[in-house]
Amino acid sequence: MLGSESVTWRGRPRHIALIAAATSIAAAVFPAASSARLVEAISVSSNVHVAPGQTPSQHLKCPARAVALNAGVDSNLTTIDSVPRPTARGWDVSFAAGSKAIDTRVILRCVRLQLPRSVDGVTLAVETKIEPVVELPPGGTQKLTLRCSTGFTPTGWGLDRTGDDNGLSVAAAVPSKRAWRFVIENTGGTDAGGTLYGRCLEKKQFAETGQRHSFGTRVATSKSTGGSATRSCRGSEYSVATGFSLPVTDDIFLTGTGPVGRHDGEWHFAKASGAGPVKTRLVCLSTATQFH
Repeated sequence: MLGSESVTWRGRPRHIALIAAATSIAAAVFPAASSARLVEAISVSSNVHVAPGQTPSQHLKCPARAVALNAGVDSNLTTIDSVPRPTARGWDVSFAAGSKAIDTRVILRCVRLQLPRSVDGVTLAVETKIEPVVELPPGGTQKLTLRCSTGFTPTGWGLDRTGDDNGLSVAAAVPSKRAWRFVIENTGGTDAGGTLYGRCLEKKQFAETGQRHSFGTRVATSKSTGGSATRSCRGSEYSVATGFSLPVTDDIFLTGTGPVGRHDGEWHFAKASGAGPVKTRLVCLSTATQFH
């Protein structure tokens, strides 16, 4: 297996790994209030219409002082490329040309901190793990693991296909406490390659005023049969990414997945009739944490 490349973006230019570009995302100071939450969950979305023969791209960007955790689409997953930009806030989604019109919604999950007056000097950090997918023959598969650096937790993923008529498809995207584990398959008729991306969030933040904070994440697991599924995080959590594992012996593939609303995640499948259960996973981020 080829070695993973680690690219890290931090809120201040005190740390730049490899080709990373620094961006200022220091959290702003807000008045303390009993009803205010420290963790501010933000969703940025855009509706996209792709006419036959078009190859448009959509660039989504988190607001100031926020970091991008993951991007998802509600349909037509097999026709897009999803790539986190070399900044902490942006994500690109590109649509391949097709013979029929496509209507879909692109969703970017972001997070930032709203600091009480007693806390100052805090930055957020994300990193992107990059792994090439070798040229796979038709029907070929490749297993890849994108492991977050120490102190980081997985929050998102994306696949960038190389060339036209690329048949690469994701058969499994499984999050754990420290990594994303993937199975990539070539469902097309010619050799195909690409690049796989995993996004990770630094769990702990240390304020210059002495306090510290730790993000809490959880992976909710379930099984689903049929053409679609919806799962929810808890009321005090924010859904940031969807994972799954398709049954290897059945003719079923994922057509769309991503977080929806504030707490939910959705999955859509094709040729699901008679197929075995799909294992679904929903990455949930706690919004009830505080500095101590």
